Amino acid sequence: MLASVAQGQQCSTQVPVNAFDSHTRAFLFGLTPADFEATAGHSKLTITDVKPIFRNRVLVLLDAGNHPDHKSLEDAAQLLEESPSGMPVAVGIFAQRAAFTRDFISDNNLLISSANRLIQQSQALGTGSNLHHALKQALDLFGPHQPGDTILLVTSGNEHESKRVFKQLRQEFRRRGTRLQLLAGLIPPGLADDSSGIFSAWTVPENFSDQLIALANSSGGALMGVMNSDWTDAATSGYLLSVLTPAEMKKPQRWSLRIRDAGNDVPRAKLFYPQQLSPCAAPMVAALPAKTKPRP
Repeated sequence: MLASVAQGQQCSTQVPVNAFDSHTRAFLFGLTPADFEATAGHSKLTITDVKPIFRNRVLVLLDAGNHPDHKSLEDAAQLLEESPSGMPVAVGIFAQRAAFTRDFISDNNLLISSANRLIQQSQALGTGSNLHHALKQALDLFGPHQPGDTILLVTSGNEHESKRVFKQLRQEFRRRGTRLQLLAGLIPPGLADDSSGIFSAWTVPENFSDQLIALANSSGGALMGVMNSDWTDAATSGYLLSVLTPAEMKKPQRWSLRIRDAGNDVPRAKLFYPQQLSPCAAPMVAALPAKTKPRP
């Protein structure tokens, strides 16, 4: 479930939103609640707060199905030293089976050593790419949801799961409130030290799974680029919006979010946000004291 806070007869649900300039494809910084307009059906929704995603929990999930050699995995693990101090990061590697660090780790040296231990075990994970089970295990590692929880899936995108499987995954990501961000591949040759940053968001590499991109988009995530030293830009990209939802909203509902037309002050935006807005917890009402019979 997404985090929620009761406010009168409404409650506030926090949702992740990726925001880019649709012309330059650069991140949009400095957005405020007044910049957004949200609706569900014919009802306007109130956005009470907008804050950058910061020091969120991130699980970096490496697809080793097409990379049985240790070298590409080791290169990817070495980039984990770019993790900001204090940011909780977990690592997973999967092929036919998956293996994960025991928990989220905020110390970079411990994170890299834990990742390298996983790599040494990766030959035992079999061949092929069992994405479905790896993502479900990754979601389980988070436990109770925290706002901003993100899985950063590093994969070639050559996934062949069925539509039924992707439908199940969409439901599971929606239920957990976790965002899926995508990076295309494990460090293509010559890009490990590329200083130009990750390539433009939502640019689609050839043969990358449309269903996988749709899954990420439905969670508020996007195809962000390639795994290089700027991977943290993908892991912490975007905002957490606090959206007031009516107390009578009992089930997930499709909603719409856009940037208000503010002339030249705010550029035309491309937004990625969860397709359905989940209801938050019902407002808590203090219990009235039980009536007592008057004393004789």
